[in-house]
Amino acid sequence: MKSSSELFPVALASAEFKEGVYEDVYSLKPNNSTDKTVEIALVRLHREKIDKALPLLLVHDAFYNHWQWLDYGVGGTAGELVRQGYDVWLLDWRGHGLSSRNQRPQTNTLDTMAEYDLPSVFAFIEERCGQKPAVVARGLGCELISRAMAYGQTLPELLFVQSNQLPPRRLHWLPGTKLIQRIRLLKGAWIKGPGEEMEVRPLFRQLLKKGGWFGGWKTTSGQAIRPALDAHLDVTRWVFEPGKTPSWLKRLKVSAEHCSEAKIADFDWPKLLPKASEPV
Repeated sequence: MKSSSELFPVALASAEFKEGVYEDVYSLKPNNSTDKTVEIALVRLHREKIDKALPLLLVHDAFYNHWQWLDYGVGGTAGELVRQGYDVWLLDWRGHGLSSRNQRPQTNTLDTMAEYDLPSVFAFIEERCGQKPAVVARGLGCELISRAMAYGQTLPELLFVQSNQLPPRRLHWLPGTKLIQRIRLLKGAWIKGPGEEMEVRPLFRQLLKKGGWFGGWKTTSGQAIRPALDAHLDVTRWVFEPGKTPSWLKRLKVSAEHCSEAKIADFDWPKLLPKASEPV
């Protein structure tokens, strides 16, 4: 089968047309990490006419997959965005959803995905659409995107939804708190969470490293995360549920006009993504 990309092997796993929406599922095999069995699924949803300026990449939270954004019959957040004229791309983290199960799941940490998987995802979308996507990330998907930027990725526009990890938690400054969390993460290989996916424990052990007195807000390779966020400050919007906006936004110097409160199902997407919402 001919690859759908000149960059690396990409298979078009399926192509459907339903409810007036084209749905293409791609499987990317970048072969750029230590686990050569990794394949990353991307679901593209669009109508015949795309009205918006930038493609949108939606990045799910831990314990979920691309169905966090999508309901059957092309509903949910992704379906609404498609009907508004967006070119929507849904990512499945490695080992999640339609992404095949790789042989070394213990390497499926946020840093590994940020360093190896996301650059390939951005490059493929840019190859297909002629430009990098704006990104909407949720929960720990925000942490994943921030680490990708620390590895040198630049993005035209960002929306962080219910970011629950940035910046390092001051709770871990309390003596023994970080140690207790580390001990809890020694039991078993997998963690079951609120969604349909399970996560490997090394993913959360990695996040613990940036907290506490001797932690650092860096990738495992030593890249500082904060400068990358600062560089994207003007193109980043943040949204939280009513009454749940965290105080640490002030530490990141996020201006009031870049932060919103809204029920998660009722986003005013064009208002929050002004660049992506411009007409083609």
